[in-house]
Amino acid sequence: MIVTLEESLFAAPGLNPLLLLSIFRHGFEGRHIVLTDHPSPSKNPYFQAWLAARDPSVRDFVTAALNRGLTAYSNATTVVKVRVADRKQSHWEGNPPSLAPDDAALLMALPLYLVLEDRLSDKHFLLCVLPRPKRAELQHAFARGWCRAENGGGLGNMRRYIESLRDEPAERLRTWFLFDRDTEASGEPSRQSQLVKADCENHSLPHHQLSRRSIENYLPPEALDWWAADKRREAYEERRQLVQKFKIIAPEKRHHLNMKEHFRGDIADLFREEDFNIDPAWLDRDQQRTEINDVMKKLFERM
Repeated sequence: MIVTLEESLFAAPGLNPLLLLSIFRHGFEGRHIVLTDHPSPSKNPYFQAWLAARDPSVRDFVTAALNRGLTAYSNATTVVKVRVADRKQSHWEGNPPSLAPDDAALLMALPLYLVLEDRLSDKHFLLCVLPRPKRAELQHAFARGWCRAENGGGLGNMRRYIESLRDEPAERLRTWFLFDRDTEASGEPSRQSQLVKADCENHSLPHHQLSRRSIENYLPPEALDWWAADKRREAYEERRQLVQKFKIIAPEKRHHLNMKEHFRGDIADLFREEDFNIDPAWLDRDQQRTEINDVMKKLFERM
C-alpha cells in the first residue's frame, strides 16, 4: 500500500507525534510505502520543523522510512493508495481515500486478508504455484503477520463474508478473495460461484475466480505421477491406474473434472505435503502459467 502524508499534517496543532511515528514505522519495516506529497521533503518547511523537534534517533528513523519508500516506489506493484490529511473524519469513498491520521494508522496495521474457501489447502496451493521469488515474498508476509489466510468456508459462506464488509471500509481495502469456478463438465461456472463473483464486483472487492473447477484441477500430470509413485503405499496400484485414466482424458475436460470423485479422496492434500514441490515447467506444460501470473498480479496489487 502507498501512503502519502500531506504537508499540512506536520503543522497540525495537537497532533500526537506518536501517531505519525506509527505510520512511519510501517514504512521503515518495508510493510508499506510511506511518502510525503512534497517532491523533496527536505524543502518542506512544515516537515523540517516537525522533524527538527524530534530526537536524533527518531530523525534518522523517519528519514530511513522515507528513503526506503522512495526507493520502493519505482518498482511498486501495489495499486492501493491512500492519502493522510489533517482532518477529523475520513473520506473513504475518495479516489484515493483521504484519511484522518488515526484511521490511517489502523488501516496500515491490518493484515491483507486472503479469503479462501479452505484456509489450509488454498493457502498451500498459492505457495506451491507461485514463482519462487513471489513465493518467498508471500511466505515472508505470512510470517510477519502482514498477510493472513482467512477461511471463507465455501461459496455460500463467502457471500455472507462479503456482506459483513459492507460497513467496514478499512477491511474492504485489505481483503482479497480466491474461489473455485465449481464447474460442471460444460466448463460453465456454477450459479453459486457466479453469485460470489457478482457480489465481489458489486462491492468493488478484489478477487479471482479460478478458470478451472477447483484447486485440485491445477495439479499437473507430473504431480499426480509423484503422488502415485510411492510403491510402499498400500494403494499404489490403484493410484497408478487412476492417474493413467486421468491422463487419457482430454485436457479441456480434465480442467473441469471432479477430482475428488475421480481420485476417491481429497487430492488437494497433496499441496500440503512438505516434500512435495511443483516444478514450474509442469505448470507451463499444463498451460497454467498465464492464469497463475494473473493470480500473482491481482494478489500483489493489494499488498
